[in-house]
Amino acid sequence: MKKHIILLALPFALLAACQGGASGQEEKKELETRVLAIHDEAMTRMDEIIRLRRTLRGTRDTLAARQADSTAILTLEREINGLDQADETMMQWMRQYRAPDTLQHEQAMQYLQQELTKIQRVQTILDSTIAAARETTTAYEQEK
Repeated sequence: MKKHIILLALPFALLAACQGGASGQEEKKELETRVLAIHDEAMTRMDEIIRLRRTLRGTRDTLAARQADSTAILTLEREINGLDQADETMMQWMRQYRAPDTLQHEQAMQYLQQELTKIQRVQTILDSTIAAARETTTAYEQEK
């Protein structure tokens, strides 16, 4: 009798396990989508970094040619270096990221959570660096 109950319960247990796996896969996919969405949003900021860097370099070179105040040139250098570092931070994250296709569910979720934290940090760095470079650019454009 116990064997019959076990045999009857087995298909229901397997069905429940499969349904739980599907939601786990959905959970993993949602987290991966979140990570990649933040990455994609951050990538749109890279054009702005390039533009700001070009503008700041031009301003720096103009001031250097005029033998302007070295403090101003150092300020521009600091902002340019900040943009370079933000760019490198993004590139480094992209080089290190790997889709967690071969990992077990728990490992994949843990990995994606770590990557979410990392890419959010990258986005924060990009945002703050761009904001500072914009302020500097605006300040020097008003002096012209």
